[in-house]
Amino acid sequence: MLAEKGLLHLLSQAGRHLGSLPGPLADAVATSVGWQVKQADVLAGVPDTDHWIVAGRSDVREDRIEVRRHWLRGTSSGRWALCLSFAAYQQSLDASLRVGTSVHADIHRYPGPALRSLVGARYALPVEPVSPPSHTIAEGCDEVGSMLVSEPWLDRLPVTIRARLARSGGVWALADATGSLPVLDAGTRQFDAGLAMLLAVSEGREVDLTVEWTPHGVVPLSIHLPERTVDIGPRANTSFVSAA
Repeated sequence: MLAEKGLLHLLSQAGRHLGSLPGPLADAVATSVGWQVKQADVLAGVPDTDHWIVAGRSDVREDRIEVRRHWLRGTSSGRWALCLSFAAYQQSLDASLRVGTSVHADIHRYPGPALRSLVGARYALPVEPVSPPSHTIAEGCDEVGSMLVSEPWLDRLPVTIRARLARSGGVWALADATGSLPVLDAGTRQFDAGLAMLLAVSEGREVDLTVEWTPHGVVPLSIHLPERTVDIGPRANTSFVSAA
C-alpha cells in the first residue's frame, strides 16, 4: 500500500507541473492521470511500421470489465508495443492477434513513451512460427528497468527470457545462471494450469519464455519452441465473455 501511495503521489505531483516537464514525459503523465486521447487522433499519427511478433497475451478481470493485453515486439526496432481490448459481460475480446505469429503492420502509439498502441494497416497475412529474441534473467531485468525509467508507475511490462522453472522454499521461480525471478502466486486454478503446462513442456529445462513483469512477480505468458509457441497466459472466463 505504501508503494502504491508513493506512485500516486509521484503522479499527482507530476500532473501539477505538466508545463515544466519534457514533452514526451508530460504526455505520459497526462495520459496516466486520466487525460483522454481519441483513437482517431492516435491513428492519425505517424505509424511505426515493422514486422510485429505477437509475443504474449494476458487476460485480466478488472471490476466488471475483462481486459486483454497483447504484447508485440518489433523485429527491426526491437521495441515493445501493448495492444489492449476490453469486453463487458457477453462481449467479445480481440482475437485477431495470435501468439507466436508475426504480422507486417503499422503500429500507432499513444502520446509519450507509452507502450500502449493501436494496430493500423496490415500488409500481409500473419507468419508463423516466430519467436522474439530472448535474454538472460539479468539482461531481462535491465530491459524492464530501462522501461521503468521512462514511466516508473507502470505495473506490467513484457520481457522474453531463457530460464527454467524452479521451486525454492515453497515458491515457484524462473531461474538461470544469472539470477531468478519469483512467479506471481495468483492462487487460481487457471494460473496453476499454466505453470503445469510450463513444467510439462519444458521438462525442467531452460526454454524461451515471454513473461509479464509485475512488482510482485512475473506471470508466464508463452513458451517459445523451435516449431511452435504455446500460449499459457491467463485467459478470460468464457462464461463472462462471448469469445475469448
